[in-house]
Amino acid sequence: MATATAASSTAREQTLGTLAGTGRLLRFQARRTRVYLTGWFVGLVGMSWLVAASFPELYPSPEDRAEFALTVDTPAMRSMTGPGEYLDAYAASTGAMFAHQMILWTGAIAAVMFILLITRLTRSDEETSRLEVIRSLPVGRRSDLAAALMLAAFAAVALGLLMALAVSGMQGVDAEGALLYGLGFTAIGIVFASVTAVAAQLASYGSSANGLAFGTLGFTVLMGAIGSAQESWPLWLSPVGWAQLTYVFTPEQRWWPLAVAAVVGALLVWLAFALVAKRDFGLGMLPGRPGPSIAAPGLNSIGTLTFRLTRGLLWAGVITMLVLGAAYGSVVGSADDMLSGLSDTQRQLIDQGGGSMAENFSATIAKIDAFFATIFGLLVIGRARKEETGGRGELLASAPVPRSGWPGSYLPAALLVSATATVVGGIGLGLAAAGSVGDWSYFGKLLLASVIQIPAVWVMVALAFACFGWLPRAGWLRWLPWVYTFVVGYYGDLLEVPGRARDVSPFEHAGAYPAQDVEWLSIAVLLVVGAAIAALGLAGVRRRNLHFA
Repeated sequence: MATATAASSTAREQTLGTLAGTGRLLRFQARRTRVYLTGWFVGLVGMSWLVAASFPELYPSPEDRAEFALTVDTPAMRSMTGPGEYLDAYAASTGAMFAHQMILWTGAIAAVMFILLITRLTRSDEETSRLEVIRSLPVGRRSDLAAALMLAAFAAVALGLLMALAVSGMQGVDAEGALLYGLGFTAIGIVFASVTAVAAQLASYGSSANGLAFGTLGFTVLMGAIGSAQESWPLWLSPVGWAQLTYVFTPEQRWWPLAVAAVVGALLVWLAFALVAKRDFGLGMLPGRPGPSIAAPGLNSIGTLTFRLTRGLLWAGVITMLVLGAAYGSVVGSADDMLSGLSDTQRQLIDQGGGSMAENFSATIAKIDAFFATIFGLLVIGRARKEETGGRGELLASAPVPRSGWPGSYLPAALLVSATATVVGGIGLGLAAAGSVGDWSYFGKLLLASVIQIPAVWVMVALAFACFGWLPRAGWLRWLPWVYTFVVGYYGDLLEVPGRARDVSPFEHAGAYPAQDVEWLSIAVLLVVGAAIAALGLAGVRRRNLHFA
């Protein structure tokens, strides 16, 4: 049977070609992802436009920008922004300052968009048997991968043009510079789409493909940070670094680093197409690790099985938050010097209403760490939906478990993963800050500053679980509260968001220790609110039908 199937497939490919049907698949995939892409475009481009519009007020004169350049010209700050060549152009161009502050993190977020897009259209569709249905039609073996990469390329070009438009009105920005700035994001998107295409051929599951791609993203961002801090060659190992190395909006502006991205992207695409023809459908090139013949006694519990299935996200959260916390903490020691030259408007961005500037800065970055720790809890909730639609949840739900026992077990798993990530981030933050300040009391302060954010993190996780319980088909809804709270918390002062709109965010009520005293009553209220929302989510899981594909 296998020989006959292989012969039939070979004969069909000889007749149709391995790329047959690519155009129709491209239109189909574009229709499937139109809401996904629109949401990402609005978020990335809208945020860039809002920040670009606010820069003239924040840094109104060349003297202000030049003074700020001196305060951030340290290895720790360059690792969080970019190469030092931009600093010399701060006074002459607001655009250079904007690009220096924005390319690294906005580029990393754009990379996430393309990683999730390619995994969804390739490995995840193959895992859920959607591609099996598509390949039963007159299409070639490589057509689905080709359509996914073409869609990613079109999306990357569109993102680049929109980002160029978002910055075109800034002082010191001409049409050529704006286009180069936008194409930097196009290059990042194409490279990481190609990286994910290769990861989808190596891994057997969508989560594994995402893990390989996100691991690559983390490594390249780390190399970029090291290269910028030391002003050395590791920056060339980062696709985000290639966009930074264009030195856009500076006198040294250049286009050729984008050629590196084009060459690497082309090589990765060639590798992905070569691998897809050599592996079996439904399997990856990397061999799966065989499990034990007898399950551990603890796996008789649905909850224990869920925690085991999500341990990869737990480790990803631990490693990411430890590195992120240490990176932020290393800057605390120079916070007073760095912030002493800021204007009153600039100080408002980190002023938490009390304490020294170092304590205000510490409270701000503890909250930022909590924002990122929340992501891992939301990913666990997304894993529950994936297990449901992938059919594996059907086997568990058929066992003698409570009506909400299997899907409900993902709530405590998400709470544990997000809380652990928050605590580990606080440990990394506290250790690095204590070392940079030379005062070990900062370790306890910043660890507590992170821990008190956990109730707010849990409210966000509970909201995601409520969306899973009541609106399971609209999985993207769980990200809207996170995006809102991040924008309000990180850019609220910059965008002059009204107080009532900011109070919607649970992070606004978690306190700003060590700049302020801990507000235990607010923390208790957050715990009660989180428990009520979680109960609402459990009620939704009990009432709705489970959707098994």
